[in-house]
Amino acid sequence: MTKQTASEAVKRVSTGIATLDSLLQGGFLPGRSYLVTGDAGTGKTTACMQFLKSGLEQEEKAVYVTVDERPGEILQAADSLGWDLQQYVQAKSFAILDASPYFSGRAATVGDKGVDLQKIVSDLAIYAKKLEATRLVIDPVTPLILSGDSPTRVQEHARMLIHLVQSSLATTNLITSHLPPRANYDLTNGIEEFLAAGVLVLKVTRDNDRPVRTLSVKKMRGTANLVSRDSNFSSFPRNSGSISNPLARYHHCHKTSAGFLDSRGNDA
Repeated sequence: MTKQTASEAVKRVSTGIATLDSLLQGGFLPGRSYLVTGDAGTGKTTACMQFLKSGLEQEEKAVYVTVDERPGEILQAADSLGWDLQQYVQAKSFAILDASPYFSGRAATVGDKGVDLQKIVSDLAIYAKKLEATRLVIDPVTPLILSGDSPTRVQEHARMLIHLVQSSLATTNLITSHLPPRANYDLTNGIEEFLAAGVLVLKVTRDNDRPVRTLSVKKMRGTANLVSRDSNFSSFPRNSGSISNPLARYHHCHKTSAGFLDSRGNDA
C-alpha cells in the first residue's frame, strides 16, 4: 500500500466543480483560504456559488459576504443558473451578508481611506460562529484592501485581512479579486505570495467566435504532482424554462448587531 502524505489523508472540501476536484485530489484543504481571480465576466461569482452550493447540499452551513452586489442580486444570479439558494436561507443554513455599511460611514473606519478590517472580521466571526458555518466566500475582497496607497500598503492590508480570517474563523474560504480599471499593479499579489493556499485564474477565450470560460490553477499548496493547466469551465447549468424572480420573495433587510446587513428570506 502506498504511504499517504498528511495532505492526502485529510478529507478535502469539494470546490463544487467535479473536474477541478479531480485535479486537486478531491478539492480544497479544510480551513485554508483560496483566491479566485479574473477580469469582470469571467465567472468568479459563479465559482463562489458552486463552492457554497456543494457544501449546502451536504448539509453544511455557509456565509457569503458581498460588497458590490445586494443579497437579492446574488440570489437572482443563482436562480438564473437553476440553483435555488433561497431554500437554504429560509432553512437558516446560509446567510448572505452585505458589507456595504462599512463603507457608508455607519461603521468605524481607519483613517480617511480604509476600513477597520479587525472590526469587519470580528463581526463576521461572531455571525459565522453563531451559524456554525464551515464555508465562507468574500466576493470581492478588492474594496476591503484597496486603500489608494502604494502596492506595499495594499499587500499589507491583504495580509492582515487573510490572517484575521484564518485566525478568527474555522471555515474554508474562497475569496475573489479583480484588477480595478486604470490600476497599474496587481493587488492580488499580496494575497498570492503570502497567505493564499491556492490561486485559481478565470479567463474568457474565444473558440470559433464562441466565448469559452477557462480555469487554470496558478498555485495550490498541499496538492502533489499538480500540473497547472487550463480547463474548460463549463459547469454552468441554465434553466430551460422561465426564470423566477427571488427578489419578490427576498425583500426584508435589517441591520444586525454585528454591522452587516443580513437579508433573510420571508414569504411575501
